[in-house]
Amino acid sequence: MKLKAYTKRKNDMTDTINNSIGKSIVVCSAPMFYDQLLTAFSDDIETKQRYDIIRNVFARVIEQGIMDCQIAFVGFFAKLDYCLKEYDVPLAASNLIQLARKDMFPERNKKQDLTEEALNTSLPHNLKATALLIYYLCGKIEIPTSIKNNFPQSDRTKNSWGKFEENVLRVVVEKWDSDYIYATEENENTTILISYGKENKVLTRNGDFSWEYLNDVLWEGAQLNLVRVRRDESGKIFIPELIILEPDYLINVTTIAGCFESYAESPFVNLVNKIKPQPNTSAIHLGNLAGQLLDNAIHARDISLEDSIKSFVSTNALSMISCPELVNGFAQFKQDAEIQKQNIEHLIGEALPHVIGSYDKGNVILEPSFFSEVLGIQGRLDFLYQKDGDITIIEQKSGKGEFVRNQSDASTPTAKMTHTIQVLLYRALFQYEFQTYSSQLKHIMLLYSKYSNGLLLIPQSPELLLRAIKMRNLLAWTEIMYAKEGMELLKTLTPEKLNMNGLTGRLWDQYVRPQLSELLSPIHYASSLELAYYLRFLRFIQNELLLSKVGNKRKENSGFATIWHDTLEDKKSAGNIYDKLSIKDFVCEDEAVSSVILEFNEPQSADSTNFRIGDIVILYSYIKDEVPNACSDIVIRASIVDIKADTIELRLRNSQTASQVFDKPEGTLWAIEHDMLESMTSTLFSAMHGFLSGTKQRRDLILSQREPRVDASLTINGEYGRFNTLVTRAKQARDIFLIIGPPGTGKTSFGLVNLLKEELTEPDSNVLLLSYTNRAVDEICSKLVEIKREQPDFDFIRIGSDLSCSEEYREYLLSSRSTKVEGGNGLNKLIKNTRVFCGTTSALNANMSLLKLKHFTLAIVDESSQILEPHLIGLLTAHDKEKEAIDRFVLIGDHKQLPAVVQQSVEESIVNEPELNDIGLTDCRLSLFERLLSRFKTANGYDERFVYMLTKQGRMHRYIGEFPNQAFYGGCLDVVPLEHQLLPDKAIKTDHGIMKMLCSHRIAFVAAEQPRLSPSLKTNIIEAEMIAATVYQIYQLTKDSFDKDMTVGVIVPYRNQIATVRNAIDRYGVDILHDITIDTVERYQGSQRDYIIYGFTIHQMYQLNFLTDNVFEEDGMIIDRKLNVAMTRARLNLVMIGNPKLLSMNVTFSRLMDFVRSKGGYFDVTKEDYCSGRF
Repeated sequence: MKLKAYTKRKNDMTDTINNSIGKSIVVCSAPMFYDQLLTAFSDDIETKQRYDIIRNVFARVIEQGIMDCQIAFVGFFAKLDYCLKEYDVPLAASNLIQLARKDMFPERNKKQDLTEEALNTSLPHNLKATALLIYYLCGKIEIPTSIKNNFPQSDRTKNSWGKFEENVLRVVVEKWDSDYIYATEENENTTILISYGKENKVLTRNGDFSWEYLNDVLWEGAQLNLVRVRRDESGKIFIPELIILEPDYLINVTTIAGCFESYAESPFVNLVNKIKPQPNTSAIHLGNLAGQLLDNAIHARDISLEDSIKSFVSTNALSMISCPELVNGFAQFKQDAEIQKQNIEHLIGEALPHVIGSYDKGNVILEPSFFSEVLGIQGRLDFLYQKDGDITIIEQKSGKGEFVRNQSDASTPTAKMTHTIQVLLYRALFQYEFQTYSSQLKHIMLLYSKYSNGLLLIPQSPELLLRAIKMRNLLAWTEIMYAKEGMELLKTLTPEKLNMNGLTGRLWDQYVRPQLSELLSPIHYASSLELAYYLRFLRFIQNELLLSKVGNKRKENSGFATIWHDTLEDKKSAGNIYDKLSIKDFVCEDEAVSSVILEFNEPQSADSTNFRIGDIVILYSYIKDEVPNACSDIVIRASIVDIKADTIELRLRNSQTASQVFDKPEGTLWAIEHDMLESMTSTLFSAMHGFLSGTKQRRDLILSQREPRVDASLTINGEYGRFNTLVTRAKQARDIFLIIGPPGTGKTSFGLVNLLKEELTEPDSNVLLLSYTNRAVDEICSKLVEIKREQPDFDFIRIGSDLSCSEEYREYLLSSRSTKVEGGNGLNKLIKNTRVFCGTTSALNANMSLLKLKHFTLAIVDESSQILEPHLIGLLTAHDKEKEAIDRFVLIGDHKQLPAVVQQSVEESIVNEPELNDIGLTDCRLSLFERLLSRFKTANGYDERFVYMLTKQGRMHRYIGEFPNQAFYGGCLDVVPLEHQLLPDKAIKTDHGIMKMLCSHRIAFVAAEQPRLSPSLKTNIIEAEMIAATVYQIYQLTKDSFDKDMTVGVIVPYRNQIATVRNAIDRYGVDILHDITIDTVERYQGSQRDYIIYGFTIHQMYQLNFLTDNVFEEDGMIIDRKLNVAMTRARLNLVMIGNPKLLSMNVTFSRLMDFVRSKGGYFDVTKEDYCSGRF
């Protein structure tokens, strides 16, 4: 099995403005880029700004050069290398361009503070290189003389080879044969010859290990890390100690070890593991409890086993009480736990000091994480202890050791190969990533807590480590292959094909083979349509995982690999890092550090980053004056609890024994970056596999092979006023019903709540309320609390974590409720007696055990248009034998507002299978809600048996809602009307233009001139000052009733502009205005304010691509989802500020400005006159 060649398509690089569906797809031409370069040489511009302009153009030319290429590039070097080769750039020019790349985009994690003199020296060279890049990539249009006049008198020369960086060298594969790889080296842009055959005695360990498998898995453009590089006597052949394929795709250590099975040593074992249902066994729970007992032992907590189990059950309530083995086997579980507890306390307290000497438990780090860009692996250790440079690593295992026939000592286990591989990879990580000496890695151990003599010292095993590295490389290959080519292999996979080790006997016949057969048989028995659906979404999910790791072309600074690829400057610009932090305080629970409070050593407001409360993050230390590097040290995983102006609080994923774990040498600082959880994706693979084993009736419904059932004889029991028709139709739909909820139509307050109330009038009914975001679930909880006030007997439970739940609703979390009942029987009773459960779809996907414990008659899914099919498929097809776990579904959404955030482009997510197109599945990025809407479409609208559209909006003033109604909803909406929707213009005596505008025009557009110079194309100081002046006048107008959370909000497209606007507002000196919400439209969806100011920000035509990246056409209407959401957040007034010349190039924006003109609300005035009110 080999990777097929990637699809490569070249753009002609001419100016393109495609207004066919209202979206401007702008490709800059060479003259446009040349004009932008010339701005760098304006007289009144600083050298640093010149440098930034050239750097920006250089980057944009590269991004445009790969725009239509389907390769998932990682890092700037790979992108540039592709362009230079694809566009046949001559070697001399290529060398100059690569030198400029090294200048303007320095090596990963390398500090670069260039002096003014150094910048002035390099500037002409970088200008020439950028101009050459434009010339070759954009149609070979002659470079203007005005640019050439600023070229250097002579070119720089490329450095000759010096001594290599000893540890790692990054290269891009050009070609290969059975002995050598020809590749382009990152630092010098030179083709080098890499020996990987038998002649490389270092790599092959004197010929004992073969790397010939690389011959079958390499492809042109693949990236390699050459680790510990040497050269032969001629200096021409490079001899690495290890070769790592696609190192930016980090593979988990446990995933690598898991591929060493009794029946096979193969990456395809991981394919089987991907689709397995989430296991729920007594052994898994015992292992997790053993981890908690190890924590207790390290922390020296005097906690009884009874209390430990009670605490464990409260945080694992659903899976514990739904575990079949624990129904009648809980007594045995407690007995096994007691043995684990005794052994752990003995091994940690007595056995370990005998091996490593006395040790300070306060310095033990529990469950630290590691990212190794050198080896392409990541992992999380159970136990790490460092003293005087010596390192102790312990990995805990609660199960049995390797089976050894006639083993004489039952108290001493034999290490399993899979477990040995884990600790060997951790050892290699310290050796190669942290460059730790072997002599320091003395104590690499496994702790088998089932055995009284379970502490095993694991020696080095070079041969087994190389097998593990091979597996890591093969996993990277298969993971990329699955994303690009799909998992068609599953169609022909059988237990016999997987049995590569030729396993026989009882283990194979009675255990392994039946389990594999049961897992794979639904694939073999699926219809061609079911199989096509299943495989297409598996590929989509896998590609999302790939792009979330390595980044996508649609968004700058995306992908987890930016942690080691992006410069600090890029991270700050993208808002992806907090640096220069110091630890201020700790929060302790049960005598262990549970939270850390860090303070900013320089201003870093939340506006300049994209971190939010509840986000999962990594915390790591670095030396002052060095660049923060998460790969250079251990990483602590955490979640953000709070962000203030001067501090940020993190809750640690794993509590630490003492604060001294965080003690570092003087001059140490801390950094925070975003984390990524692959477990969120892994549940989707098993959910898709669950689809194949769902009931035929439900599979046919999902695949449009039968019409949804309707019982027109059913009537409602309650009275719901103007919503009676909605509630009746939803009740009569016995499979699925869709509610379209345009902005302000009360889809939650009235739609969801009335359906819930009606369902609860039926005996034995249970309702599951779901949404995409935690904020929406908070809103659902607020409605449920209102019902509880009216009906004290009403109760509900929320599934999820406390950090993702608003504090006022945490008492309803299952984790909180479970602490107030006794044992499993009490939990079962609580779940049985509670009729309403709520949570996000991701929370439910992670807690599918609930559907084994409780049958639901109805599930109402809010925000359905933001939820992709794989996120719902597990819930839709959950069943117990032939009975569905959930009888009926009501999906509430609005496909004309913002959809789910997806990494893939249209070209990547498009569905080409004819049988899937026939059921309306044309693009994997579309929600199930949208696909079903298209199915229920009729000549006159929608089939009213299955679809209901809410048409009375109670949010926007009638004049604000007029344009969205006509442009996006075909005139179907009307006001309720509520009092504020009919308010007349305010009669107020004022000479201030902004005040007059606010009082006489509910919707206004203010023309802003283009800034002549700006430090960033993602900031616009002119618009920022106009926005600030508007906010201040709104404050003056509403001073007596001003509410920072409700009165005014600002929407801008870029995070950089948020801080610019905030600073402009702060200059007015009104403290309360500092706390108003300034955010992107994506963050504003679901919110509203009395006054909304929408600043378009853009300077260049190509930025229209970003503003209009959510556009589609329906019934002849061009639907701009972003604009729709932005405009419909406003209740009383909407003010839009932007550059009309640029915006008019888009048909929808042009129509919007024409509409505002027709209402007399268009203002064309200078910034100075606008801000001072002189108009």
